[in-house]
Amino acid sequence: MKGVLHVIVGTPDSNRRSTLAHAINPTDKNPSSHFLFPHELESTELPFSNWEWIDHGFKIKNLEEENINEWFLFLSNQIDLADQFESLQEFLDQEEELEIGRIITFINSEYLNDAKDQLLDWIDGCAHFSDVFCFSNRTNQNSQSLGSILDRYKTMRYPMETFILPKSKDPPIDQILCPVARRITHIFDPIDMLDPEESPAEDPFLKRQANGKRVKPLFIPEWIMI
Repeated sequence: MKGVLHVIVGTPDSNRRSTLAHAINPTDKNPSSHFLFPHELESTELPFSNWEWIDHGFKIKNLEEENINEWFLFLSNQIDLADQFESLQEFLDQEEELEIGRIITFINSEYLNDAKDQLLDWIDGCAHFSDVFCFSNRTNQNSQSLGSILDRYKTMRYPMETFILPKSKDPPIDQILCPVARRITHIFDPIDMLDPEESPAEDPFLKRQANGKRVKPLFIPEWIMI
């Protein structure tokens, strides 16, 4: 594989696929973008392959790579998110011609009104890894909860960008996929440019205790595990 790999996290019904479909020119018979889905996600309209989780790593079989230089890897909501990010480091090390693009989290705003601590903890973890947050399905009923989330990360001075996806017009896809990194995590930065406390092993969501368990587990709320 070669080119740019964007990493996609999201809740169900967050318009992940329909938004990112705008990265493809509909008149292009041989698109240079390709989607990599876990088995719980499928698409009949987008050029895609499925990945498998084998031996704690991403495995993609029978992949046609010709002419493709942009990849969208959708992470699974059925596998520990920290494990997937940890494996992604190894995947990129193996694919020397592949570079990390943007890490994008899509959130269905309808979940926010009923947000419990577990969901907020998950969103905090996503914010740590993400360059971009995209919110879909904003309504008058959930706008206050959405505003609280936006204020939270603004107050905490998170560098990530946020977009509220419009319902009546095309999303700002060029801005969403802008190659400038805005994430807090340093796990994809060159190791020789990092201070010891910034190393992947010291990342707060990847760091392990002596018994092998994560210091700060990133649990997936049961109601988004689809």
